[in-house]
Amino acid sequence: MPRYPDDESFAVIRMDPVAMVRHLNDPEALKAAEALSPRSYLVYLDGHNRLPIWGPKPWYSFDIHLIGPCLRPAHEEQCVTPDMCTPIYPNCNHPTGRAVIHTEPPFPFDNCYFWSGLKMKIRVCPQEEGFDWDVTTHLPGREEELWRDYEVCDGLAQAAARARQLHPQPDPVPESCASADPALPTNPSALQADPGTAASLYADDDTSSLHSDSSFAYSCSMIASTDVSSYDTMTEWRRLFTDPVKTPEFHPLCHLWGNIAADIKQDEIANPMEFLEERDAVVRIIREARARNPAIPPMLAPEDADSKATLTLKWLGREKPKPKRFRPFKLIRKVGLRVRSLFHIPHILVLP
Repeated sequence: MPRYPDDESFAVIRMDPVAMVRHLNDPEALKAAEALSPRSYLVYLDGHNRLPIWGPKPWYSFDIHLIGPCLRPAHEEQCVTPDMCTPIYPNCNHPTGRAVIHTEPPFPFDNCYFWSGLKMKIRVCPQEEGFDWDVTTHLPGREEELWRDYEVCDGLAQAAARARQLHPQPDPVPESCASADPALPTNPSALQADPGTAASLYADDDTSSLHSDSSFAYSCSMIASTDVSSYDTMTEWRRLFTDPVKTPEFHPLCHLWGNIAADIKQDEIANPMEFLEERDAVVRIIREARARNPAIPPMLAPEDADSKATLTLKWLGREKPKPKRFRPFKLIRKVGLRVRSLFHIPHILVLP
């Protein structure tokens, strides 16, 4: 079985609050985490952010999209409307008649939607027996492209609505008043927000909930953008773990299963907002523990047992090199062959 989960597939996850706070060595935090009752959630694994270490992984990092069992609830402040979602066949219900997304094999539930823009980072606990992906549900390439197009459309709609909130247009100016004051803008486009600004407003929601600061956003894939030949690769890796804002200890640490038809029932699929609330509850526990005891060390980065050269070769997709050994007899034999070739008398063919 594969040792790591397969991305671009659907899965069931359940957060492990106790495992998220155990490294703090704080009895009060551990007790608060044990009091939580995490539920199971249906997600789509979008991208595997591979950890830049050699050997066993303490956890795997993934981007996920949360799957909802209903239309997305409207949220006026976030400029979210119920149509900002994409139905997964056999569910065909959508306020605007949006085309459905088909999976392979067919999706086992008839009430599910991708909720647009609801993307976040999680950590996945490893399994000794590996992950069985023979029964995993995937998105074919064409269906994934259609879904992402809908995500972009909904993102632009939300960004435009937020821009209108930040820069509301004034009431129409009577023609007589407009002629009296030439300083008033007459071009409606002048009152619109800059498109780049509007787009960034939507991007802020990718890793934040309605109840927490989007500054928790952090991606282990950021390491992949670092020059793999740099001597400071592991130094940078550890520095990011010590950042009190970007540390991945805020990312939900979850158990994961790939056979969604067997691992969850339709009436057990929880509302994605509850998962965000669970995450926020654990974040509060971690922050309170660090406030009680500022001497708690930061979450340690996974140690790399090999050299930075080996790490670089792994990132480049090459095999781990064999260790070089000093073999004196082999060296003497090579030198002897070389000397013999230098003093070799060529053979002259003599014809009768």
